Amino acid sequence: MRKMWLVALTTYRKRVRSGMFLILTFGLPVLMIAAGAVGFLAVSAGNGDAPTTIGYVDHTGELAAVETVRLEEALVNLDQTLHFVAYDSMDAAEAAYLNGEIGGFLLIPDDYFEGQPVTYYSDAEAGTVIQEGLRLFLRRSQLVEQPQWLFERLDDAATYTYVAQGSGEVVSEGVGLIVRLATPAFLAIIFMLAVVFGTSQMGAAIIQEKDQRAMEMIITSLRPMELVGGKVLGLTLLSLTQFAIWTAGGIIALFLGFSNQLDLQGLALPWNALFWGFLLIIPGYFLFAMLAAGLGIIAGNSQQAQQLAGLMSLLGLAPIYLLGPILSNPDGPVAVGLTLFPLTSPIVALMRTVFTAVPTWQMAAAFAILVVSLAFTIWLVTRIFRAAMLNYGKALRPRQVWRALRQA
Repeated sequence: MRKMWLVALTTYRKRVRSGMFLILTFGLPVLMIAAGAVGFLAVSAGNGDAPTTIGYVDHTGELAAVETVRLEEALVNLDQTLHFVAYDSMDAAEAAYLNGEIGGFLLIPDDYFEGQPVTYYSDAEAGTVIQEGLRLFLRRSQLVEQPQWLFERLDDAATYTYVAQGSGEVVSEGVGLIVRLATPAFLAIIFMLAVVFGTSQMGAAIIQEKDQRAMEMIITSLRPMELVGGKVLGLTLLSLTQFAIWTAGGIIALFLGFSNQLDLQGLALPWNALFWGFLLIIPGYFLFAMLAAGLGIIAGNSQQAQQLAGLMSLLGLAPIYLLGPILSNPDGPVAVGLTLFPLTSPIVALMRTVFTAVPTWQMAAAFAILVVSLAFTIWLVTRIFRAAMLNYGKALRPRQVWRALRQA
């Protein structure tokens, strides 16, 4: 075990210092953070310049007079009061706009109730504040002679609190509900990206050892299990480091883009989804990594190893192609079968938790099958590796692979 960790740390230290790894690892978070900052500044600038007084011309003659509209929306940082002034004609509204009395004016045509759209006149683009304000204004103006409390209640018709009947978990509407639904899907996407980008280097690393004939120097002191396991463990730690940095950059960009806009009070993470997510993702990723290493051992050169790695990427993305039948019936036999199948269980199980309550026995069975499959794959790959140790630059034929397994 000590030698396997030594191989893993050596592999990790060598690759973590490479220029390409540093560029890919830190370049993407920098771009995400920059995009979040630019988006936040653009929204802040647009909302800050929004006019507070808007005129309107009602050609229908049936709308109620609305003088003020209060905008309060946490998710898009709207906290502003707009004032509305009625004008009898387009000329009067345009004159007020040119004199700087209003920041724009709304024309409501006489056939508005037959479906004709309204028109907003202004030199500045209508940002989030104006769009939301006009929407609320038109809704309120159609409620003739209604008390103010009715408008306030319509602006906040209901705030839902969702309670899971089985577990008693309470999730509030808004950010809490979004986090509850998005967390399992986020973990599934991270797993897919890890499989696509991470396993491609597993086989290449084994081929590199064969091409450089490094095995001749270390095979006398290392068992196949220690060398293969160390390589896979080192590259897995490398991938986890990369995706941890990417995730941190994404979180920073998210909070930067929604700075002072999200009410995080009472926010509760879905610990059950996180628990099962990590319990399935870790052995699931090692399973893909070991399979990729085995395909790299069978391959004769780096080019063939890259081609076989593409096969692993397709297997990792397979649940995406099956999302239709899974989401249409998340408790059906197809969804349950893919949850138990080791190559699809991490993604499918996590995606199902977004739409249904997955029974605990299915999650536990998926984890047990993953662990057993991983143990069998480790045994299988180490036997194949032993047969390929002296075949430098040659691909193992199926007959040679079968002979190695029979001899084992």
